Amino acid sequence: MPFTLSKDLMKTKDLMKTKDLMKNIAHILIAIIIICVSFIPPWRAEAVLWEDHFDQEAKADWQHTGSDAVWTVEDGFLKTKIQAREQWSMIFERYQFIAYPGPYNGFTITLETVGATHARFGIALAKRFYDPVTEIEEHGYYLFFTNDMYTSRDDSLFIEPGQRWNTDELQQMELHFNDGRFQLSADGESRIDFTDANFDYIDTIAFVLAGFVTEDLNVGTASVDTFTIDGLAVSPIRKLATTWASLKQEQP
Repeated sequence: MPFTLSKDLMKTKDLMKTKDLMKNIAHILIAIIIICVSFIPPWRAEAVLWEDHFDQEAKADWQHTGSDAVWTVEDGFLKTKIQAREQWSMIFERYQFIAYPGPYNGFTITLETVGATHARFGIALAKRFYDPVTEIEEHGYYLFFTNDMYTSRDDSLFIEPGQRWNTDELQQMELHFNDGRFQLSADGESRIDFTDANFDYIDTIAFVLAGFVTEDLNVGTASVDTFTIDGLAVSPIRKLATTWASLKQEQP
């Protein structure tokens, strides 16, 4: 008697063949799209909104720089604590945004329910500069705190702020940057509006926590409820790469 496959087994084999065929077609289509997208000029990028409510820690989105601060996500807040190791010292540490790599331009950062105690807390915007004399690459910083603003270079130099306010806590802090122009507002009121032609773009965006220690080694703390960036430039190639990675994860 000749061997024959049952109907159920034949249906299963047909379904497997169809599934494999669909996968191959999807791979071919994505490859074609990647080739086409590679010819799109890089300046044609899509502006997106990115928001973090700090419901859970996301190491893929943030990176701590420094050794004197602790950053945690608790009860829907990003919380941090800093203590300098020596008296009469001034230090600041950063919690850098890495979900979307720089450079950045034409963006607005909004912080909700932000404040600090025995410390300064806010947003750091930095750009890399190359010094041809020392042949060293340095970072220039603008540090926008809830109660004042400082500038710094490579973590070591603070220049006296041009503005100072008695507002350790704010319901909303908004910072806009575009082509070297910095605009800061707090609780709906404009605070700073200036332009630095040397900052035509920003290399890094980060939370910044600064400790100023005198006779006592005070511990500074700070927290923020929500962090939003509006205007992140996401190129078609990056968006497709994200989609492709998602598709690969969904495959069995």
